[in-house]
Amino acid sequence: MPTAMLEIPGRPEVLFLAPHAPAPFPAAVPYVVQDPEVLGELEARVEDWHDPGTDVALDAATARSGKHGLKQSLPRGLLDLNRGWRGRPEEKETLFGKGTLDQWVRANLRPGAEEELRAWYVQALSEIRAASQGARGVVELHGYGDLGSTYDRMAGGRPNRRSEVSVVHGAPWASAFPIGVARLVPANLRGTPWSVEARLGEQLARRHLALGPSPYPAILPWTVSARFLVERWFSWLARIGRVDTEVAARLSDLAWTDELSTEIDRAVAGEPTAQPWPGVRQLAEVIGAWTHEGADLADAFAREDGSFTLGVELRCDRVDRARDFGEAVADAVTA
Repeated sequence: MPTAMLEIPGRPEVLFLAPHAPAPFPAAVPYVVQDPEVLGELEARVEDWHDPGTDVALDAATARSGKHGLKQSLPRGLLDLNRGWRGRPEEKETLFGKGTLDQWVRANLRPGAEEELRAWYVQALSEIRAASQGARGVVELHGYGDLGSTYDRMAGGRPNRRSEVSVVHGAPWASAFPIGVARLVPANLRGTPWSVEARLGEQLARRHLALGPSPYPAILPWTVSARFLVERWFSWLARIGRVDTEVAARLSDLAWTDELSTEIDRAVAGEPTAQPWPGVRQLAEVIGAWTHEGADLADAFAREDGSFTLGVELRCDRVDRARDFGEAVADAVTA
């Protein structure tokens, strides 16, 4: 199998990612049925779903900072790396609940292609995880529509003018009813320090770009940076003695490979599991209890660990400023 991620070398302290950067349409063709109508629709989807300018921003950020960068080699219109493989269960597919392969893609794959894409997805996350091991922060560069999401438009919703640039703070554990690994993460755990966001606003303003509010809800999919942050969270819990080192390592593996694991749900419920999870039920009880203790753990992690994430989006009608955008982000996170 070819390398899933296209690498931009640099020092490892910060890892820059462009998970939805434009990727060539021909790379997607072998995975779908070879029907002219399907191929035509696939090409339109690839064009519609990538984040234009994020490849330029990634190059600018890595050149400016000398840090490491990665972008994927398959287009988002085929496979969305910033989603869990299974997605979150929901009655009607949405942008935030859909899995790595959406309904249209699954319906039009050739026989055997889903298994091949699953292998590609696993490899891509493995490559990103390896690249992030020495990093203190992971930065995702994205772009979004100027008047709202594709899903909103398809559903007939009204347009909503978005900010030129916004920082995305949502997370898959920001819910009163988490499932899987998210049960073991406080809802208030956020990866982006306010100091980083403030520096970003300053750097953008110097380049005549305006930072504004995010249009997204608090609960978001399992993005790559969310997986990175949760691995650091479990490692920190092991260091302070909340869970065993071995358990923390297995939980980190699940965060990168099977975040909706029912094994964790069973462990939290005190039911039989395939392997022992000492301390997991007690951790879930602390985080789920109506006390300050679990929420305070998230604040202590932010103070003591030093890891950070940043998901930042550039509006599509400002794509001509992608280089300035990338340099502003680089200056903000390497100050």
